[in-house]
Amino acid sequence: MSHPIAVRVPPFLYNARDGKRYAISGEHWIEVPLSTMFSDLPKYMVWDAAEPLPVTEARSWPVEGSKGNVYTVKCLQNDVWTCTCPGFGWRRKCKHIKATKSEAG
Repeated sequence: MSHPIAVRVPPFLYNARDGKRYAISGEHWIEVPLSTMFSDLPKYMVWDAAEPLPVTEARSWPVEGSKGNVYTVKCLQNDVWTCTCPGFGWRRKCKHIKATKSEAG
């Protein structure tokens, strides 16, 4: 294997119990000299950070629950929905999101 390799996760150093030292990033483990410092990691791994997703403003709706409580349903990036109701906190889905999705179209 030729070095450095491009990795998607920031690398770090790990000292194993057997006295060896490794540069690690995700599934990539490269044994390095014990004297290797963090500043030496680019010799072994180059972090190729992906472009961040564009930030878009979340849409939100106030929704009244069956007992009169008001919850907030939000539609975030990539069609990810959240709700402040306890049911969503436990199950990661709720009737408030389902109703808001059908109304919002």
